[in-house]
Amino acid sequence: MVKTLSALKYTISNLFSEKSDFTLTSLHEQLYDYTYEIDANTYDDLLLPQFEKQYNKTFTSCGDEVFNHWLRSIKSKDQIRTLQTDISSLSASPHTAKIEKYLKKIGKQFRGNLTSDLWNGFSIKFWVIDKFYLLYTVNILLSFCVFLLNTQVLFFPIAFFSIFNLILFIFTNGKISRISGSIQYFLTVCVRLNKILKKTSIEFSIPVPDLREIIKLGGSSFLFRDGFGNPAGDIISIILDYLRTFFCLELFAYKKASKIVNKNRDELRKVIYFTGYLDCLLNTVRIMENNETVLSTITENYSIEFLEMKHPLIEGSVGQSKNLERGVIITGLNMAGKTTFMKSLGLNQLIATSFGFAFAKNYTTGILSILTSLKINDDILKSQSRYYAEAKRLSFIKEHISALPCLCLIDEILSGTNSDDRIYGASLILKEFASNPQSIIIAATHDSTIAENLKNLYDLVYFDGEIQDDKLIFDYMLKDGIVSKKNGLLILKLLGIAID
Repeated sequence: MVKTLSALKYTISNLFSEKSDFTLTSLHEQLYDYTYEIDANTYDDLLLPQFEKQYNKTFTSCGDEVFNHWLRSIKSKDQIRTLQTDISSLSASPHTAKIEKYLKKIGKQFRGNLTSDLWNGFSIKFWVIDKFYLLYTVNILLSFCVFLLNTQVLFFPIAFFSIFNLILFIFTNGKISRISGSIQYFLTVCVRLNKILKKTSIEFSIPVPDLREIIKLGGSSFLFRDGFGNPAGDIISIILDYLRTFFCLELFAYKKASKIVNKNRDELRKVIYFTGYLDCLLNTVRIMENNETVLSTITENYSIEFLEMKHPLIEGSVGQSKNLERGVIITGLNMAGKTTFMKSLGLNQLIATSFGFAFAKNYTTGILSILTSLKINDDILKSQSRYYAEAKRLSFIKEHISALPCLCLIDEILSGTNSDDRIYGASLILKEFASNPQSIIIAATHDSTIAENLKNLYDLVYFDGEIQDDKLIFDYMLKDGIVSKKNGLLILKLLGIAID
């Protein structure tokens, strides 16, 4: 009987939960505490998913959310300097190991999504839940009427009351159980964070959450938390499960918990962000200890200067040094390092102005939005050629650099069209882009004519290599000037394609 009833409740509640209005959202979608945002094309071009996979070693789901938010946004100068102060304070603190221990005990969330479920309060919109008190009152009145019809037999009003509540439970359990994992995880965060705040004395720049009220959520939500009343075979669990089912105790607990969450929403948000912030600070300290990095220097102007800058995803990456005060045209041999350099610059620029450090011996920059056009593909479903897709992207870049200071990275500009149109069109576009003095345009091309046409507006640099015994040898070093060599046909020959 117990197993049959439990199976029935599970099947029907799951059926209704499929119709949920739940939408998964990230913390980045909820926050607007940044100066510039990284768009989807730039996010992919700079290999940010790969960077996150390799360098995000945070211990908590809150840390995951904040790390991802930082990867998608650029801070203001004051925010970066404040962040760097917190990084230095945590690095020098004797409590680092203790903080790490408590964050590890929080761990990652395996059921539910903290931001989606709690950031804006309980987001379940369902008329049964909204009208629960009214429905429960109606149930009591109807049950009393049933009792008045036959005062000699108590079974009928009790049965009516229980069945009515069972229906309410079945309609709502699947929806409420969606957030039960987030409630349990949030309470774990609160308990561990409370210990961190009490047992460490580090002060950070962001507001510290007040846990006194929000932690009361535990006493209000225990009736619908994971595992509560689960009929595992013991008599107490079975009784608890029947009580919360036939008396709608789960709905009462949900309504009470909802009031606490809505009343203390600001503190709840502080808990989530503060925990993630602390986790990301600790992760940043570990990255800087294990790699050749430096805290970035943020200036008022829009130049970029770096010394021995390296790509964090390439083992043995060659360090590059340059002072960029205006745009740059890069020429070079195939595979010599043009695209890698641009990706390295874009990634380090983002990290320097979001995480507060760079993979270099020195990195000095102003606050710039970052836009890329490095990997452009056609879209046959939209009937768009590669050339048309690139033209749209360049139009997007033009619109943005006229409105705000940008670092723009463009690879093989207009490579999807014939040589004459490419040289003429690219020269005109890059000349127009250069008229925005607050932006730095970095464009790579195989056409030395484009570089010659723009030598008065752009600095000219190149990558080359040596051909030794039909082998390509690259030093991957950035040099001033225009490349004088070609290696396209040699690559075909090395791959076994006959070239006369």
